[in-house]
Amino acid sequence: MSANSGSGSGSWLAAHGKLWYDDRWYRIAWIVWPQAIGLLLFVTLWLFHPTGQGFAPWGKPVAEKKDPPLPAPTPKPQPQPLNEQTSDVLAPCKGEDYAGVIQACTALLTSGNLRGENIARGYWHRGWAYLMTKQYQLAMSDYNRAISIAPGIPEFYNERGLTWIDLENSERAMQDFDQAILLKSDYAYPYMNRGVALRNLKRPNEALTALTKAVSLDANLWWAYENRAFIYEEREDWRAMYNDANKLIELKPEYRMGYEFRGHAYLEAGQYQAAINDFTKAIDLDSQAIYGWRMRGRAYYYLNQFDNAMSDLQAALRIDPKDNSTISFINDVKRKRR
Repeated sequence: MSANSGSGSGSWLAAHGKLWYDDRWYRIAWIVWPQAIGLLLFVTLWLFHPTGQGFAPWGKPVAEKKDPPLPAPTPKPQPQPLNEQTSDVLAPCKGEDYAGVIQACTALLTSGNLRGENIARGYWHRGWAYLMTKQYQLAMSDYNRAISIAPGIPEFYNERGLTWIDLENSERAMQDFDQAILLKSDYAYPYMNRGVALRNLKRPNEALTALTKAVSLDANLWWAYENRAFIYEEREDWRAMYNDANKLIELKPEYRMGYEFRGHAYLEAGQYQAAINDFTKAIDLDSQAIYGWRMRGRAYYYLNQFDNAMSDLQAALRIDPKDNSTISFINDVKRKRR
């Protein structure tokens, strides 16, 4: 290195030292400017970095991480409506061949082909066939099953009530008839059957109210007229019994009871020949019913036709040798013949 170069270097350092100590602004410039230039260089490189992220990729706002969408909820199984099958599937369970109905209903119930309400109705139909064949415990079991499956059907309670009547439990029958009415207030049958139960319980006033309500809802309920006529007969209300007898004959012309009731009303009114005509019709319809023979014999008695009277009363006695009314009437005829 030459002397001149060394001397120049010394002069620069001497001047730099003098300015450093003597000039405050000189010192600040030497401290601030290198840092400013370094910062400028850093920013320039960051802005023009090929990744677009400079040297601090963590400085770029990161998009919020979202949870994956929840899967759609599995639809909750909805209960199938009870009446999900047409009633045609139960056609084999209907009819008056009760043994056949029992067999057909049993086959359907065990086949697994019935669904919903039709399972209940299968038991219901079979229960009716059991009831009609006096298999009361089996009928009760089927009605209980039907009600447990479909508790909102009033017909099930109505017919289970009839089973209770046949089992001579009219108090329990009343509960089922009341439940049927609660479910369907304009349902005539449970009113009618309620009247029967009340009559069995020796509550004739309430029975009449129930039976009258039944025929107001359905004027064709012949059984309601029959049971109301029984109450009128017990009360000796012959006009009311006569009216119900006429209605019963209109609805069931091949049923002896209407003729028996009307014949009795004629007898009490002193219309003996009209009574004989009605009792004759009743006997023609059912020659094994004692009432027609006995009452026709009584009508002959009042007409002083004692031979005819005795013939009819003896026919009645052959049906029931212990019938006290018939025996009493025979004794009356014997006394008149003396």
